Amino acid sequence: MNKFDAGAMKTPTGWIGYFRMVHHAENRVLRNGRHDIIFATEAEALKAANTAFFEYLNSPIVGISSMGGSKKGVAKKAAEAIFRKGKRIEVERRRATA
Repeated sequence: MNKFDAGAMKTPTGWIGYFRMVHHAENRVLRNGRHDIIFATEAEALKAANTAFFEYLNSPIVGISSMGGSKKGVAKKAAEAIFRKGKRIEVERRRATA
């Protein structure tokens, strides 16, 4: 059953933290780049997992409100940066050199 969850799991080298969202069936292990973060104790791993879980839950709310309101408002501001007062601003594109 899919549900919100955060926890710690014992591994041979220490403890790892993970969290799971309703819309993702797999656990998301806390990683530093390509490697799992190994914690010395279960409490450290659980605290880090809970912190990451709440940051993930709150990020869209914080991200949108800090950019100026709703998704529609943010998109409108981005469009206005490209099209000002009905005039199109040309954007130069450079090709990648092979």
